[in-house]
Amino acid sequence: MQATLSNSQPSTLGTIGQLVLIVVLIPVGLIAGALTGIVVMSSILGMALPLLVATWFLRRERSGWRDLGFGVSMPFMRFLAYTLVTVASIFFFAEGLLRWGLEAAGLPPIDLSSLRDLVHDDLTYYLLFLIPISWGSAAFGEELLVRGFILNRLETLTNNPMSAVVAQAAIFAVAHFYQGITGVLVVFVIGLIMGAVFIRCGRNLWPVIVAHGLADTIAVTSFYFGWNLL
Repeated sequence: MQATLSNSQPSTLGTIGQLVLIVVLIPVGLIAGALTGIVVMSSILGMALPLLVATWFLRRERSGWRDLGFGVSMPFMRFLAYTLVTVASIFFFAEGLLRWGLEAAGLPPIDLSSLRDLVHDDLTYYLLFLIPISWGSAAFGEELLVRGFILNRLETLTNNPMSAVVAQAAIFAVAHFYQGITGVLVVFVIGLIMGAVFIRCGRNLWPVIVAHGLADTIAVTSFYFGWNLL
């Protein structure tokens, strides 16, 4: 079963206004979370605030997240295939070939040393970054917001799925500015992969949610054990 788009979309101006507000709320949430002094709250509020507002927009339009591809069933083997292809593509093309090429060209490497130092050999921080961050704000939060809500609204504006995929990848990448230029470019390609898979699999969010969670789980686990995977 494929997701169906809502028949009660806002006007063009309203859609632009929604997108602007959602994008602005991401850094607002990040800053508000950082001000709490609790290390994981920045990522949590950075997704929670725009998600709450996006949910309100959907309810006002008598729509919901299911209309954007969340909670929609699909055959297990098809889901598994899309999920595994997505994870493999992220690590081979984005985190592998592209990242290596950018660093070989002289761009600075992605600096995740602060996260690595927090998580390494610390079970508490490992679980915090694994569950509420990797699977909460990242896998569920970012996929609902970016691949679900933002991509849908961008497609309404452009009337072109591929243009919407590129635009949502750009927004997704800029939100990871803290990783530097190399990180932004790598995340942009990851956004392209996620967006393309979401469209290709019938606008079902489950493959990209689980793929995102698995990719982040591999990253955080490698930091915990001190493996040099990333």
